[in-house]
Amino acid sequence: MIIPAKNPIIEIHDLTVAYQTKPVLWGIDFTLPKGGLIGIIGPNGAGKSTLLKTIMGLNPINSGYIKIFDTSIQKVRQRIGYVPQRESVDWDFPTTVFDVVMMGRYQYMSFFSNKTKDKAIAMHCLAKVGMDALAQRQIGQLSGGQQQRVFLARALAQEADLYFMDEPFAGVDAATEAIIFSLLQKMTKEAGKTIIVVHHDLQSVRHYFDWLVMLNMHLVAVGPTHKVFQPALLQKTYGGKLTLLHEVENLLQKKNINPREHC
Repeated sequence: MIIPAKNPIIEIHDLTVAYQTKPVLWGIDFTLPKGGLIGIIGPNGAGKSTLLKTIMGLNPINSGYIKIFDTSIQKVRQRIGYVPQRESVDWDFPTTVFDVVMMGRYQYMSFFSNKTKDKAIAMHCLAKVGMDALAQRQIGQLSGGQQQRVFLARALAQEADLYFMDEPFAGVDAATEAIIFSLLQKMTKEAGKTIIVVHHDLQSVRHYFDWLVMLNMHLVAVGPTHKVFQPALLQKTYGGKLTLLHEVENLLQKKNINPREHC
């Protein structure tokens, strides 16, 4: 099921991506709407992070094309923010929390720019994620959840229109996840931002996302979450790997527990 978006912010046509000679994604063709939270889901090895990085221009394309804001990524890169997987970051690098967030302001800074304003924005973004009190802490001294909040603050400091986030909820505690989700909701509903998230926890998909991309090296479904997050399409996306999810959901239903209340 492929549902086209009206006035799309991203358009992908016949995309194929390969590492050396091995295809990782092929025949990817869809559009994504402006505004809201968009999830990318699929099993391990489905190409979720590859798709995210390819849209951002970080991976070469074997065939097809991608448009963002109806143009190429090179022309609108300053309008895009990125939160990478936490495991891909060198946390031993000797820098402070504040310095990491200030990196999000570099595109606005010059010799003549108002650095006082940039510093104030960085501190404001840290306050939004509850990390302003640790601004001078070495980044490697933080917990996993705190590190993720810092990288979210750096993305906020970019003041982008479109954000890409690679598993921002992975490895964080429940309190941090709630803070991140609440902030992302405000960004989309109050500021009109578009946020695209690689996500792995199927229990929270219905609660978190307005629109969904279901992927397993090829495109399975794209559309509003309530229309595509269905058992048949999930089975097609995950195959036999979906058994555990059904067992968990059945157990929760027997105990009258709503899994989304515990996200």
